[in-house]
Amino acid sequence: MINGERSIERPLRWGMVGGGRTGQVGYKHRTGAQRDGTYRLVCGAFDLDAARGRDFGTKIGVAADRCYGDHKELIAGEAGREDGVEVVSIATPNFTHYEITKACLEAGLHVICEKPLFFTVAECDEITKLAEEKGLIVGVTYGFTGHPLVHQMAAM
Repeated sequence: MINGERSIERPLRWGMVGGGRTGQVGYKHRTGAQRDGTYRLVCGAFDLDAARGRDFGTKIGVAADRCYGDHKELIAGEAGREDGVEVVSIATPNFTHYEITKACLEAGLHVICEKPLFFTVAECDEITKLAEEKGLIVGVTYGFTGHPLVHQMAAM
């Protein structure tokens, strides 16, 4: 059961690609990830429009200098930071998942991706191999599996 207790020593430094003001999925990722203190949102590339993404990011508590124009800027901007991002959620249109996931893995970042992960078995195989080589995790979200009502139904 998720009751708000922290299960790890310190929150993971977490970033988002996509999931801005106009996306429904971003809100679900943010509220789910932050409800037990496991993740702390430190950066993001929240919108295709960089200014709109920065405005949104600052209004949800992300420092303006850590609101980036796209995933490439996010990766480059966070790479040299001692407090840089450790894990990135990808909440972008489906056709972008493979490219962004690969770029994050190549930069040494764990990935949480929306569904569908990718469109071909070859893409899946390549990402699996890259993640294993780098010792990184690629996860896919199944948000409703953590909902208390689903747990109650399963118990019944």
